[in-house]
Amino acid sequence: MLSRSPILPEDFTPPPVPAAPQRRRRMDQIPGKWHCSIIGTCLPLAELRKIAVKARFNLPRDASDYRIHGAVVHHCAEHKVLSRLVTKALDKRFPAHIARFSRAATEDELTELWQSHCDSGDVPGAYWALMSHPVDCQALRERAYGEVHMLSHLSGASQRVDMRRLAELERALASRAGEVEALTAERTRWRETETRLRHDVAALDLHRRRAEQLEARVAELESGRALAEMRAALDAARAEANERALGITRRDERIAALEEELTGLRADTARLRSRAADLELTLCESSGCPRLGGTTDAAPPLDLCRRRILYVGGMTRAVAHMRDLVTRHNGEFLHHDGGLEDGCARLASALSQADAVLCPVTCVSHNAIDTIKRDCRRACKAFLPLPSHSVSALERALRVVGRQQTSPAEA
Repeated sequence: MLSRSPILPEDFTPPPVPAAPQRRRRMDQIPGKWHCSIIGTCLPLAELRKIAVKARFNLPRDASDYRIHGAVVHHCAEHKVLSRLVTKALDKRFPAHIARFSRAATEDELTELWQSHCDSGDVPGAYWALMSHPVDCQALRERAYGEVHMLSHLSGASQRVDMRRLAELERALASRAGEVEALTAERTRWRETETRLRHDVAALDLHRRRAEQLEARVAELESGRALAEMRAALDAARAEANERALGITRRDERIAALEEELTGLRADTARLRSRAADLELTLCESSGCPRLGGTTDAAPPLDLCRRRILYVGGMTRAVAHMRDLVTRHNGEFLHHDGGLEDGCARLASALSQADAVLCPVTCVSHNAIDTIKRDCRRACKAFLPLPSHSVSALERALRVVGRQQTSPAEA
């Protein structure tokens, strides 16, 4: 049986496996000779001023950009807080570059990435990602440092050329300022002239339309058609006005009839209420009913809580029954006839003592009711007009008073 030859030669040595990248470097872990280049290339001056404030550098507010840059570069190696602030600001500014470079594990891969970014002009982010990368690539970093250093010289030379060019352009601009001002003034005059012409054209167009309307109106008047139309419109308006006047007359007659009927109904109602009250009083007097106006089993008990009830008007022979009703419900009854017999002075005195004022509208004039109502409002007294002078109407009003709050006299 033949022996099989080995797959690999005996002297084969496997290539070294690249070490797994360590953590990225902070500013205090990067050689100080590169700090000036990194900070000047990758951080704008505004961000650098914020970092100096956070690190509590004792610098005046009007410190120059160069002084702030020098202070940060000088202290970045040994100032841990400053190093963390600068590292954090750079990481926050270039997250995409850091992620792209973090996928590279060898110096060759880093070289390829650096060259591609330099070719595209994307230097600041790539420079920081390379300088902070965990792979040990001293030669590549020296090369990148030199290229960035030379780029700064080229940038300075280009800036000087740009400044000279800017000065020349500013002089040229100053020489053209007079021409621009003259052209601007001329353009303003042309615009004003154009505006006036547009207004004139609009006015002429308005006059033309008015003239056309007047010509059409004159033609209508000359033909007599307009006069006939106006006469027809006038006749129609007169007919409509006559019809409306007739409708108004009929409506007024109907309103007058209804008002007369309403007055009669009100008089009948007042007579019926007065008659019912008289019958109620006569019935109670003839039967001698002691529980006149008393509560029924279904009605809740009534307690007036010693309120003073002033009754204005009514029939004299019913006063005793009303006083008995108020007294039985724990109240005090005051009476005024509502006329000249008791006098206005006694009415004012009784009103000042009362907690509530009741007044039947069937026995007192409207003027007297209005006066009593006004006096009650002025004295903050409860006022209840009654539909009739019956005892049952009084009892219903007393229940309303009983549901109200405690009188001021009790308080």
